[in-house]
Amino acid sequence: TTGAPSARARHTAVWTGNEMIVWGGVSGFTSVGGRYDPVTDRWTATAVAGAPSERFSHSAVWTGSEMIVWGGAWLNASPVNT
Repeated sequence: TTGAPSARARHTAVWTGNEMIVWGGVSGFTSVGGRYDPVTDRWTATAVAGAPSERFSHSAVWTGSEMIVWGGAWLNASPVNT
């Protein structure tokens, strides 16, 4: 668990074919996540620059080259349409 993102709920996770990316959710409300490589059994933090705004209960897909995050809600439960 060294380097793993904090425990969270209402996040998303995608599989890239090589690693799992976990992002967002409720854990002190965050716009960060982590990338897990099962071959090396290591976590790496996701980049903050260019990341979407904080949210939970959003949707995410893997396109083959990037993770796209859409919708969800902010901490005050206002919907996010980005």
